[in-house]
Amino acid sequence: MRSFRWLCWGWLIGSLAAQDADVFVGSELYSWWERWDVRGYVDTVVPIESRPWGREEMRHLLAHLDTSRLHRLDKARYQRAVFWLLDSLPTRQTPSFLRWAFPNRRDLFVWEQPYASLYIGPLVQVAAGRDSSGLLYQNTRGAYLRARLGRKVGLYADFLETQARPPFFITQRYSIYQTLWGEAFVKPFRSNAYDYTNTRGYLTYSPVPAVRLKFGRDKAFWGPGFQSLYLSDYPPEYLYLHLRTRLGRWEYHNFFAQLIDYLPNKPDSWGDQPRKYLALHQLLWRPRRGVCLGLFEGILYNPWTPRGYRGFELTYLVPVIFYRAVEQALGSPDNAMMGVFWRANLLRRFQVYGQLAIDDYNFGKRKEGRGWWGNKYAYQVGFKAFDVGVSTLDLQFELNQVQPYTYSHSNVGAAWTHHDQFLAHPYGANLREVVGLVRYQPVPGLILEGRITWLQQGQNTPTQNWGSSPFQTDITHVQDFGNRVLQGQRQTYRLVHGRLSWQPWCLPLYLEGEGFWREGQQGGWITLRWMVAPKPLRW
Repeated sequence: MRSFRWLCWGWLIGSLAAQDADVFVGSELYSWWERWDVRGYVDTVVPIESRPWGREEMRHLLAHLDTSRLHRLDKARYQRAVFWLLDSLPTRQTPSFLRWAFPNRRDLFVWEQPYASLYIGPLVQVAAGRDSSGLLYQNTRGAYLRARLGRKVGLYADFLETQARPPFFITQRYSIYQTLWGEAFVKPFRSNAYDYTNTRGYLTYSPVPAVRLKFGRDKAFWGPGFQSLYLSDYPPEYLYLHLRTRLGRWEYHNFFAQLIDYLPNKPDSWGDQPRKYLALHQLLWRPRRGVCLGLFEGILYNPWTPRGYRGFELTYLVPVIFYRAVEQALGSPDNAMMGVFWRANLLRRFQVYGQLAIDDYNFGKRKEGRGWWGNKYAYQVGFKAFDVGVSTLDLQFELNQVQPYTYSHSNVGAAWTHHDQFLAHPYGANLREVVGLVRYQPVPGLILEGRITWLQQGQNTPTQNWGSSPFQTDITHVQDFGNRVLQGQRQTYRLVHGRLSWQPWCLPLYLEGEGFWREGQQGGWITLRWMVAPKPLRW
């Protein structure tokens, strides 16, 4: 109990000198905050619609968390959240065998001054297991650096090198696209294994509390659900500039990204991979705590057109403007997307949410017939329940449907993709998906997770484009009218995935066991990770 009280006081003192790097997009802290928000333990806005968040932002939220109402298991989570966000621990709170190198039980090297601070440490993840095709393994090593300059500037950088042999259904992707989900440059390694590197680095700046700017290479996820229908964290990292402004109940985001229009097997003599650009903005309104309505709009454009190179389109950098009107004024050469999303907490136990993303829609074509190929949209509806029957047992159900040809464009280079991977739903378009998730914490430090996914997709054939892949131009659509979801060569996928995660002490150390079943293939592995956020099992 004394340790718990000390952590609370330590956080209050440490927050006076908080640095402002981000919490990993895949961190378990986000699910904890969502749970506490729905249960009514937080007396301020919890912005779960966009990730990542800054560490200082999470510190601020901790001050608004009513810990007196937390269940004992949630209090254990709270202690771990404080541990993740606190940068200093007194010597008596650190095990003696760690004092020489890990003064705060997390960072290998710590340097703190009133005007600046620096934190350096290792990143490690090792795993071993088997599936139907043989041995599985992963060996990841790296390091990170976090820094604070004054109270307004934050820095972060990391580097990871990995050799891995993932499950067979994941490696199948490499034989087609020469990429793996979530990774950029990948090369073969020994027998049926792969070698790849990851790096992130960015700068954050907050001139005033209401404004935060981030520039660098990282991932992002926008939306309230398990999947995002317009910006997900499935593709690899990319360069972006993110400006967030909060004014009372309103929140506005500007997002400008440089993406890769990947060319498989590109000869070195061709130079670098071609670029394309994404401009997004979204407006959020929270009429009351636990309710959020949002509008978003985006443009993805390729500077190369059939007529040649047109350069960088500066108009899309205007922070407050209607992108679709600008795109039409330029001659409609780009891929526009717009839509809405919503989220509402009910009875301090439930949450309903959804998204509607519209790639293109022509109401006039409805008079000519049903199923016009150019009516391209996607929608999502979801439901979450917390403390179902027993404390800390949480459930989630989600339906996603994406119409044929959504995210595609007449210019393949302007498709809603990055590095030969989809920016939104990881399987592209012309699909229907149902996801069920369960999360349970029976004792402090032990988390059980399960996921069942059922997905149907109407796939393209070698000679016909039925709208499943944005990598094909939508000019080659099979028919103008009569299009419907799941048309084409129908394929069904079923995935069952379970994870048991144990954090034995209040350290960034996790021992995990995972297992999966997918269409007759099964396997499992054991993982040990230090300071590395878990990745969801890719399709």
